[in-house]
Amino acid sequence: MSSSKKVSVRIFALAGVLSFLIIQLNFYFAWTSHVGAALGRGFLSGGGSTPLRSFLVSEVNDFVKIQFAIPGLSSFFTNLASKSAYNGGGHFGGGGFFGGGGFNVGFNGGGGAGFPFFGSSNSLAMKYFIDAEVVLFSLAIFVFSLFLFQKSGIGISVLRAFEITSLAILPLGLEIFFFDGSEFNMHASDIQVLAGLAWFTNADVLYLSSAILGVAMFVEVLRYANRKSGHAGPNQSTDFSVPFG
Repeated sequence: MSSSKKVSVRIFALAGVLSFLIIQLNFYFAWTSHVGAALGRGFLSGGGSTPLRSFLVSEVNDFVKIQFAIPGLSSFFTNLASKSAYNGGGHFGGGGFFGGGGFNVGFNGGGGAGFPFFGSSNSLAMKYFIDAEVVLFSLAIFVFSLFLFQKSGIGISVLRAFEITSLAILPLGLEIFFFDGSEFNMHASDIQVLAGLAWFTNADVLYLSSAILGVAMFVEVLRYANRKSGHAGPNQSTDFSVPFG
């Protein structure tokens, strides 16, 4: 009984961290794809301010500001942005993952007017930081998913990790398509351009995450059919539930 409680505490802790990562990741996605904006920029919306849009901008600004208080973090990305701007890099004025959202003036203590200021190296530093954090959060979601389901066996845990990670990333492509359609075929992040990967677009994000999720669900169906037909061996794990004990 006590062993079961210990496992449950561990599972709930992992699930809590995983939930936080997924929620914050999707705050970033909703912010960059102009969800909640009032004017018609994409298929459904895109330019002005609404209470939802104001919340998303404020949440992202505050979350990044807290992290930029970590010694060395802000200066690293500021130097990266300065070098990129000097060399003509970056992507000002719109595009991709975090090319079009823009931090509002309120981040730096201004009036919070809600318009992007792409000429600032500080703005580009924030965008580069979020790009990097999105990648790290996506990798972390995969790893925490592996640990969450590890007692179900390596096959199940890997399958679950692909399912959860692709589901967490899928909203970005959909939101860009519906709310910021003009940037659907643009590169997915500014920082990837520095690595020579500008060919990977928001459309690729949608197609890839959908394909991975589709393949994972197909494997689930095959496993379920295999279990129902009685082909699973006596030592083969077919438990699809969260291992709470």
